[in-house]
Amino acid sequence: MSLERVDPDTLYPAHGFTHAIVASGSRTIYVGGQVASNLTGEILAADDYEKQSDIALRNFALAVEACGASVADIAQLNVYIVDSTPERQVQVYAGLASAAADIGLRRPTMKVVGVQALGSPMALVEFDGIAVCD
Repeated sequence: MSLERVDPDTLYPAHGFTHAIVASGSRTIYVGGQVASNLTGEILAADDYEKQSDIALRNFALAVEACGASVADIAQLNVYIVDSTPERQVQVYAGLASAAADIGLRRPTMKVVGVQALGSPMALVEFDGIAVCD
């Protein structure tokens, strides 16, 4: 495995993410923004933060796998939420947790950012990030 997860005792307990990752792989994969779209670009699950989060994370995983890596190689996941509120964050985390459990995603580093809008007007959630593999 090319990723070593580090959660120091000197920081608060990390739930669902890792504080730091040491990556030793030889290939770095940068995944651009993935939203809840199908093959024609249509945004699915309009007005549903949880479902869009689930679908967008699965699309993120498909992009990683298309590069010859796996979800185990995902080191960083950035989350962008339109009109972020505590309630919407809970919905996004529920969708993320559901998809993560199903695809086997294991505690990447994470950044969550509230935004006014995304590139696709109907998109509510977007993921981008980095994977490292050998």
